[in-house]
Amino acid sequence: MANLIGPDVSFYQDDNNTTQGINFTKMKQAAGYVIIRSGQNVWIDSDFVTNWNNAKAVGLPRGSYWFYDSRVEPKVQADLWFSAFDGDLGELPLFADLEEAYGGTYTGWRHWKTFLDRIKAHVGNHEVGIYTAYYYWISRIPTNPTDLNYFHQYPLWIANYGVTTPLVPKPWSANEWLFWQYTGSGNGALYGVESPGIDLNYFNGDQAAFNQRFNLGTTPPPPPPPPGPVWYKVTASILNVRSGPGTNFDVVGQLQQDQVVKGLETSADGAWAKILREADGLTGWSFKQYLSLTTPPPPPPPPPTGEWFKVTASALNVREGPGTQFRSIGLFYRNEAVQRLETSADGNWYRVKRNYDSLTGWCSKDFLAPTSAPPPVNEETYDWFEVTATTLNVREGPGTNFKALGYLTKAETVMQFEATADGAWRRIQKVDGFTGWASGQFLKNVGKTPATAMQKLFKGVTYFRKTRLSPRKLVSHTLLLDLKAAAFEFLVTPPLRNTEPFLCTATTSKFLAKHQLHLAINADGFYYLDKTAFPPAQYCPDGGEPVRLVGLAASRGRQYSAKAPGRPVLYLSKKNVVSFDKVSDNVFNALTGDRYLVTKGKKVTTLESSSKDPRTAVGVNQNGRFLVLVVVDGREFSEGATFPELADLLLAHGAYTGISLDGGGSSTMIVKGADGKPRAVSKLLDDNIPGQERAVANHLGVFIK
Repeated sequence: MANLIGPDVSFYQDDNNTTQGINFTKMKQAAGYVIIRSGQNVWIDSDFVTNWNNAKAVGLPRGSYWFYDSRVEPKVQADLWFSAFDGDLGELPLFADLEEAYGGTYTGWRHWKTFLDRIKAHVGNHEVGIYTAYYYWISRIPTNPTDLNYFHQYPLWIANYGVTTPLVPKPWSANEWLFWQYTGSGNGALYGVESPGIDLNYFNGDQAAFNQRFNLGTTPPPPPPPPGPVWYKVTASILNVRSGPGTNFDVVGQLQQDQVVKGLETSADGAWAKILREADGLTGWSFKQYLSLTTPPPPPPPPPTGEWFKVTASALNVREGPGTQFRSIGLFYRNEAVQRLETSADGNWYRVKRNYDSLTGWCSKDFLAPTSAPPPVNEETYDWFEVTATTLNVREGPGTNFKALGYLTKAETVMQFEATADGAWRRIQKVDGFTGWASGQFLKNVGKTPATAMQKLFKGVTYFRKTRLSPRKLVSHTLLLDLKAAAFEFLVTPPLRNTEPFLCTATTSKFLAKHQLHLAINADGFYYLDKTAFPPAQYCPDGGEPVRLVGLAASRGRQYSAKAPGRPVLYLSKKNVVSFDKVSDNVFNALTGDRYLVTKGKKVTTLESSSKDPRTAVGVNQNGRFLVLVVVDGREFSEGATFPELADLLLAHGAYTGISLDGGGSSTMIVKGADGKPRAVSKLLDDNIPGQERAVANHLGVFIK
C-alpha cells in the first residue's frame, strides 16, 4: 500500500520579498491534499485566506491547524480560529496543534480540553483532530484513565521523523494514526512553495482509502508518469541500498540524507524503488518511505581545465566578472601561479584561482602566460621567517616603489609563499590573511616547523602558534589578550528566546560575522534536542538545530540555562573582570567549562591523561590583566592534546586559573580576516571532513574598539 502524501504549509512557505505565493497547481501534481496553518495566539496566519482559497480553486482537499498558545485564553483562540473560515471548513479535519512550550497561564491538558470543546461546539459535525509529538504528549497527559480517554475521540496527526513506523502515544493504539508528519525537509520546489524545505505527511492509507475516509468520491486512475526518469531525494540520515526489494536482501551500499538519486523501477507492491546514484554507479533497492520525489539535479559544471598560468603584470586586478566594469576583489602579483577554471565567451578573460588562499576571480588573459603547476598547498611546504627589524613595511609588490599595506614588528614570525629569484623580496602572510611583500634583508629563516611563531593581530592581541614534533606532533594556537592595552567588549552567544530551546547551533564564523567581532572561539558543551518536540523549521528559522547547553550561560546580563553541578563557570563582568565560580556583581557574560585545568598557578594533578583530541581552553593570569584563549589542532592535522598538555599550554602563557571548554570537532578559533571576513586560525574538522566547520551551541567573542 502506498500512503498518500501531502504537505502542511503556513506563511513560512511564502517569501514576502517576491510577488508570487504558493503555486497550488504545481502542488496538486505532487500531493493528494494539503493542511494549512490558520494561526496562533490571537493572530490569523497572514497567508491563510489566500492559501485556503487558492487550494480550493485547484481542487486540492484541505485541512487546517491552529498552533495552540498557552499565553492566551483557550476559548478566545478557538473563537478566532472558527471565524477565520467564514463558513468554509474544508474537506479534512481541523487539527489542534499541541506542541508549544511557552509556559503561559493556560498550560496543560485541561486547557487543551477547553480549547477542543469550544472548537467542536463551533463546527458541529465537522471532524476535529490533534497534532502532537510522542515525547511532548506523554510528558503532559493526565494520569487518570478517564481524563486520558477523553482525547481518544480525536483522530491523531503524529510528528515523528527518521523512523519506519511512528511512535504513537496513549490513548491511541500503535496504528491508530490518521496522518504522520514524517519529515520537515521535503523538496519545497517540487510542491510549489518558495521555502527550500517543506513538511510532508503520510495519510494512513492509499488514495482509495483517503477518498472513502473523507467522503470525496472516487478518483480516476492517475495519469501515466511523464516520460523520462524519476528522481528522488533521500529523507533519512542514512538509507540502506539492497540487492533486492526487501530487508531480507543484502546491503550493497548506503545513501546519505539529501542525496539525489535516479529512480529506475518500483517493486510490485510499490514499497521499494530501484535507484541509481550517478556519482559512483551505486545501484540497488531502497525503501520508498525515505525517498521523496524531487527535480532532476542540475548538470555538473564542466571540470576545470587544469591549465596553469603565470602572472606577467606587476599587479593584476582580480574581478568579480569578465570585464573591467566588474569590481576588483583582490590582486595577483608578478610570477604568481594561478589555475584557469573557465574562459569567457569572447575568450579574452580567464576565471582563475590562486592555490594557497583560494582567491578566485576573472583576469585579463593578456597578463597571463602558460606555466607548470606549483607544488600542492601544505603548511609544511613553506618556510617561516622572523622579522629582525624594529618595523618592516609590507608592500603590494616586490619593491619600494609599491604602496605599503602595513607593517610587521620585531620578532613577528610569518609564513613565506614565494620570493623573488634573488631572495631580496619575500611574499608573506599572517594568520588573519594579511599578505604582501617584505624586504628579505630583514627576515630570518626559522624553518618549516618553528617551535613558536608570534604575530600581532589587533591592538592588545598577540597570537602564538606552537609546534611540537616529539614525542608526537602537537600544534596549538593561542590568543593572548592584554585587557589593559585596548578597550575590549566580550560577548557570549545571546539566547534566542526566554524559554527552551534558548539556542540553535551556528558556526563560530557565522557568530563572529553576525556580531561584527574580531575574535571568537567555541564555548560550552551541548546536547541536540528532539526534533519532533522542537522542529528546527519552527525554532531555528535562521538555520541550525535546537540544542541544550550542559551548564550555565549568560549574555550581556541575560542569564539562561541552568548551572551544572561539578562544572566550572567563567564570569566576565561588564568591566571585564574575570572570575571563576564566584561573581561579585550581577552576572553579565558567563559560560560553563568542562573541568579545571589550572588552579592557583598550578596544573590540576588529577586530570585524565590518556585521551588525545582537539581542545579549547580559556585562562586568566593572577591579576586578571591577561586572558588566554587556546585551541589545539587534532586528528588530521596533529595528534591532539591530553588535558595535562592543555594545562601546560595555559601555564606557558601565564594562566593562574584555567578551564577546558567543549573539544573534539567543536574546537574552533576564528578571527576577523584582513579582508573583513571570518578566517579560521585553527584547523577545522567536522564529521572527519577537513576544512568543514562544525555548528555549535554557543561561543565566546571579542570586539575591540
